[in-house]
Amino acid sequence: MTLQLAPEIPETSSWVRDPLEEYRSGDFLVTGRSGTILGRGTQRFQGGLQDAATLHKVLEGGTALLGGVLPFTPGHPGEFLLMESTLRGPQLTGRTASPAAPVPAAAILERETPATHYKEAVAEALRRFTPEGLRKVVLARSQKAALTQPVDVAGLLLRLLRQNPTAYTFAAPLPGGRTLVGASPELLIRRSGTTALSNPLAGSVPLTGDAGIDRENAEQLIRSAKDLREHAIVVDMVAEVMSGYCKDLDVPPVPELIRTGSMLHLSTKIQGHLRDTHTSALDLAFALHPTPAVCGWPTTTACDLIQELEDVDRGFYAGAAGWVDASGDGEWVVSIRCAEIGDDELRVHAGAGIVPGSDPELEFAETEAKFRTILRGMGFTE
Repeated sequence: MTLQLAPEIPETSSWVRDPLEEYRSGDFLVTGRSGTILGRGTQRFQGGLQDAATLHKVLEGGTALLGGVLPFTPGHPGEFLLMESTLRGPQLTGRTASPAAPVPAAAILERETPATHYKEAVAEALRRFTPEGLRKVVLARSQKAALTQPVDVAGLLLRLLRQNPTAYTFAAPLPGGRTLVGASPELLIRRSGTTALSNPLAGSVPLTGDAGIDRENAEQLIRSAKDLREHAIVVDMVAEVMSGYCKDLDVPPVPELIRTGSMLHLSTKIQGHLRDTHTSALDLAFALHPTPAVCGWPTTTACDLIQELEDVDRGFYAGAAGWVDASGDGEWVVSIRCAEIGDDELRVHAGAGIVPGSDPELEFAETEAKFRTILRGMGFTE
């Protein structure tokens, strides 16, 4: 098939034009610690792990990038865009642009997962844990809103950038003219040359806005047996998968604390050097997803329980968003703190990791805090 090139976006190492002003519906954009990519194209593909070789083949011998999103459910196909033209540069900060408009005032947020249902689901999950079986499950809630007019995605991206300067902010096209937009704190995988880096997060506490209380909560989090156990499950799985692809794997013995706009998280950076230079960032993303940070452990058992206890399909929430180039370099982030946005409806999800010792009330409060990232960006709450 002959590729039809989209209108060119010149590549540059510094911004001559504002990528958010260049952004239009159907584009792919991600900005984070390793820089920014705004991509445009006309060729779309679906595919999963079994199609990885075909997806890589579309990049052979060219300068295009493949951007896309993986859904939460293992085995379901992802959505990919061949970005024939790209604008690349440093991380965006949103310092100079005009204020972003919130969602239309007539939009009313509706809880699709009532509080009582979610707490009962957590209580049921706690009854399912066994020493030889389920060790962790991540349960999510959802909310939706009908829209009176389309959301200004570029404006939403700017607002997210301002409110979450350390996050990976992204917008990725979905079928039916929808867009997945978010500000994720979690790096699934980055490949640069022979170096591979993953930064799983698990074990969290909401920020209160009171410096003294937040400092006390941070000290408790770093010592919490329950949260350290939850975090270790994720780190062990990520390290085990990466050890199959990497040598000289560095896994810090204890996590560190990171702060986002609404949460404190336990964080571990796991890094190694690839044994096979043909292993791409997309290969690693397929191998790692879904981690216990968004699913649970063991994976199949946790996925089955999620299917049983959650009342709304996750879609691309808790999947991954990212890109890969012809050399195999790329970056994929976990698609949390995000929303699926259509012309007349949007849907948001938030989840919490459940392990023995979890408290349904506290897990519900954690999801409320996690909702705030995307909802504040949309202007629903301040």
